[in-house]
Amino acid sequence: MKFYLIVAKGSKQGMPIPISVDLFLIGSDKMCQLRKEGLGPKQCALVARDKKVFIRDFGNEQSTLVNGNAIPTGQEWPLHAGDRIGIGSLEFMIQYREHALSQRDLEEWAASCLDQDSQQQLFDDEPDDFRKHSTASAAANAIIDALQRQKGLMVGRLRIGIDHGLTVVRLNDRHLVEESEIAMIKRELCDKLNRPNLRILVDLKNVRRMSSAGVLMIADFHRWLKQWGSVMAICRVRGEIAGMLGTLGVESIPKFRDKREAMAARW
Repeated sequence: MKFYLIVAKGSKQGMPIPISVDLFLIGSDKMCQLRKEGLGPKQCALVARDKKVFIRDFGNEQSTLVNGNAIPTGQEWPLHAGDRIGIGSLEFMIQYREHALSQRDLEEWAASCLDQDSQQQLFDDEPDDFRKHSTASAAANAIIDALQRQKGLMVGRLRIGIDHGLTVVRLNDRHLVEESEIAMIKRELCDKLNRPNLRILVDLKNVRRMSSAGVLMIADFHRWLKQWGSVMAICRVRGEIAGMLGTLGVESIPKFRDKREAMAARW
């Protein structure tokens, strides 16, 4: 089983460390795969077994933290995607990926994983455009915040932004064909957009190929949103994909040429 430790702070923040062995030791001893002075000789171990990953602390002076909490010494503690591991001055995020990537794509993916922790700011109350700011600096910062909301944040395979109350979700994958990838994208959509009364525009500009399973995933997500009182539309759909959407009964989802047209319409 292959998984990654993504450096979460320091000069090497965002660097992915691939791990494909069943036992990965962290500490100051020369036999450890990841060594750093100041840690215990064998500080902790990452153990991969039965397609799961566990961490074991060996009881040194410094505790091993998972999501800010010290884990019990001598016990295997289960790790999940997105968990933060703290060891002295080191901090990592654990992540999994089923398919190999080039080094550049891997680094971009690792950086986007760290962006997920800051996604909540997108869904905070939007700034009041008519609020009086006490200084020119505060006004400038408000403008920058608004532009950042429009641009959005990379969240896994998605880019999510907010523009005048419209939540714009761009799918980054070019091909929605493999069922495992489609299931992962659906999980990310549901995990990141489980908030009530959203107005969501799914941007399919990047998608060049889509299987019937991908179309059905879009339909399932549309139905899922209704239980939250949210509405959904799609935009920038390629011709052949638009034909599939109609053939498979997804014609009830509003479709627009671009974001501007969607923002002007009522749906």
